[in-house]
Amino acid sequence: MNTPNMKWSRRQVLLATASLSAVAAGGLLFSSKSKAHTDTLLSAYEDARGDQYIGGLSLQDERVFGARVPMRAHGCAVHPTDPNRVLFFARRPGTQAFELDRTTMQARTVFTTEPGRHLAGHGTYSADGSLILTPEHDYERARGVVVVRDARNFAVVGEIDTNGIDPHEVAWMPGHESLLVANGGIMTHPRTFRRKLNIPTMDPSLCVIDAASGQRKEQWRLPEHLLSIRHVSMTSTGITAVGLQYEGEDKNKAPGIVALYRPAQAGQQARFSLLTAPAKELPKFQGYVASVAISEAHDLIAAACPYGNGVACWSISDERYLGFIAASETYGLSRVADGSILASQRDGTAYGLDESRLRSQFLKIASAQPIRWDDHWVATA
Repeated sequence: MNTPNMKWSRRQVLLATASLSAVAAGGLLFSSKSKAHTDTLLSAYEDARGDQYIGGLSLQDERVFGARVPMRAHGCAVHPTDPNRVLFFARRPGTQAFELDRTTMQARTVFTTEPGRHLAGHGTYSADGSLILTPEHDYERARGVVVVRDARNFAVVGEIDTNGIDPHEVAWMPGHESLLVANGGIMTHPRTFRRKLNIPTMDPSLCVIDAASGQRKEQWRLPEHLLSIRHVSMTSTGITAVGLQYEGEDKNKAPGIVALYRPAQAGQQARFSLLTAPAKELPKFQGYVASVAISEAHDLIAAACPYGNGVACWSISDERYLGFIAASETYGLSRVADGSILASQRDGTAYGLDESRLRSQFLKIASAQPIRWDDHWVATA
């Protein structure tokens, strides 16, 4: 890590990487197939009044739970040794992170970014839970950083340059020695909120970075620079589905919405390439992926296309396009313990993907308090 104020040694980093009130928003009505799930799906959401919450959905007892927070959150990270501790990160250009204690169902603000920086809505723990890493936009210097904090007191102990701007999501590669960073490539500034300031010259990239030294090991770009690289979902071997967002004016002409990264294995070189689909399918995607999920058990890549009203699917093994599952305003996707992929819709409903017949099996939320799920679900026990 390459900050002059570094407080952690290389050995410490390697050791770390190796190793308001509850809301009752009603029950869920499941199909018999869905009843088997016992996972918990964590997500931010808002209620009918527009108040913001962090929490999720328990599939075992069919309960929505949450605690109120002062601003909209986006993604979250579960502590690896204490799954009752969950960090949620503010949506860009927010600056705060919140911890939800699932035992007490209380939320607290745990840190605010340093001046001149904002969060991207994502983050991850080190393998032993001693560090929390967050991709952040250093908008005063127009660069991306992964900020490293001590997970006990959230003090900044280091940072890693992402070799790009607008880092959105970060994930550990197998072995927890390298980070995979999705640089969105888009320049923004809080003074203009979420306005995109550099579309003609935007420079998205996917980077593999050594976590201890900060050295860039790989950097990949797609031929079309208007495809912002934003979300990642990884298999146990490091194969990663990458969700894209097209910044061209005609969304029907987006060349694709998902790319696949394959790390070097068994004598084969690493590669990063766009997944293809028939031309007649491209308008269904509307050039935008809100979240992506990959399932080894089902040989499936799923990409949520909320503007196209559905989920696009590919095979991992041969990268073949499988088809499109129609379902309005689908945002969140998560792989649960048995390899199934579940999806959330902005209106508070949810469903499971039946990939054998490319259709949805709805999990309807019956509630006197309607909610709106945010863009991401994270599955945990």
